[in-house]
Amino acid sequence: MAEQKPNEHHLSGRLLAALWTIRLLAGKAGPAPRREDLVVKQRPLHFLDKELASLSVHVLAAKCRGGGHWDAAAEVFREVPDLLPPQRVLADNMSPAEQRAFAAGYAEQRAAYAEKYGRLVEG
Repeated sequence: MAEQKPNEHHLSGRLLAALWTIRLLAGKAGPAPRREDLVVKQRPLHFLDKELASLSVHVLAAKCRGGGHWDAAAEVFREVPDLLPPQRVLADNMSPAEQRAFAAGYAEQRAAYAEKYGRLVEG
């Protein structure tokens, strides 16, 4: 059976997880959003805009930290293009199903990074 491609909302949630992971690897203060924080009637772009704009700053900060932080940030950074939704980052309000897909994508990706990078990505 062929693997089903994630929808744009799920992909946008995964993208947010990658951006927050890089932020944490850069040593930026503040906890990452919780899954339940994302299940609200908001636009994916609202959550992604700021993090996308800060991506280069966070990558450079992780490089300055060096060691495992830099190695992990470089790895996650290389994944970002594949996590960009094919059309665009969605700016429309999400339906309840789209909210769940966005939050699920985020939670799955954050869990994968937590398992892979451990203490380096604790918020």
